[in-house]
Amino acid sequence: MTLHIATSLYVRPDVRRGMRLPVAFLSDGWLMGPCARDPEVHVRIRADFWAFWPSSKGERAAYTASYRRGLKTLAADEPIVVWSSPMWNDRVAVWALCSFRLLYRPTQPDLSLVVVGEVVPADPPLLFDEGYVRVNPALVRRAWESVRPLSASQVREKARFWKKLTAPAPILSGKPLRETPSRKELFEMGAYQAAFFPRLSERGLSLSTLDAVLLGCVNETPSSPAQIIGREGEQGEILKWMHLTGDIILFERLAQWAKHGPSPALHAEPWQAPNGWQTARYTLTSAGRAILRDGLTSIHQAPPLPIWGATAYDPEEPWVVVEEAGNRPHLRRLGA
Repeated sequence: MTLHIATSLYVRPDVRRGMRLPVAFLSDGWLMGPCARDPEVHVRIRADFWAFWPSSKGERAAYTASYRRGLKTLAADEPIVVWSSPMWNDRVAVWALCSFRLLYRPTQPDLSLVVVGEVVPADPPLLFDEGYVRVNPALVRRAWESVRPLSASQVREKARFWKKLTAPAPILSGKPLRETPSRKELFEMGAYQAAFFPRLSERGLSLSTLDAVLLGCVNETPSSPAQIIGREGEQGEILKWMHLTGDIILFERLAQWAKHGPSPALHAEPWQAPNGWQTARYTLTSAGRAILRDGLTSIHQAPPLPIWGATAYDPEEPWVVVEEAGNRPHLRRLGA
């Protein structure tokens, strides 16, 4: 019997309605937080990562149980069909599922892929060419007609992408990889990951692309996270980021900046669950203004942020982005 698994809760409901089949799922916010090559380690660190959010504390058991049901499906001897979409979150999930499947079926993964959904270009354009995807039961049935078995070499290549993504060094570090059509997604993900790391130029060390945008939306008027994120309006850069990261991560990042170091970049009034994004108030401190104006004097000034296998602003592994005009960002260790 063929088993079906979806890469997210976004895809699964329409697959179930369109195909009238039981569909397992491995749903996660794959574009943020730590990831690990080993599925058991991965489940644990993902549960730990999402536990920062107050409303998630009672959901940890359900979250872990859902993950384990998905892994049980991947371990089965039956053929498996993976249902995904063109969204980046789902693409990363496909890499993970291919890697996990090979652990159970290293020689004959017996895996097929169905990519469902119509891409709707964002207006104005979003970051990294990411758009929206429309999925419905009719599109699912149409996509099923183009289901394609993945060869063992294709599964292994996607698993290698997962290995690269979960490595302790950022994707675009080390010896530059030759860009090929099959690696296009990997390079896109590498550019996205690089945007979380501090930047190094002739002027010195400065904030990551994301942090510069986020702190730049905070001013000296006490504002809630919801007000800060909406400050630029619908065409603002921070809302483009929210499409990829989700709002919870941005709220948490503000809280991290307010708690970090002896001279935090933000001053915070108390966060009160469950509506902290409305009740908390943040203002930019003199230290925050100096960071935005003059850059960082040290990696230690910023709170670390895990992104897949690497961690941005890690004093022990200080990766920085070296930007060259017209080229993809490249990362190297500070001082190397």
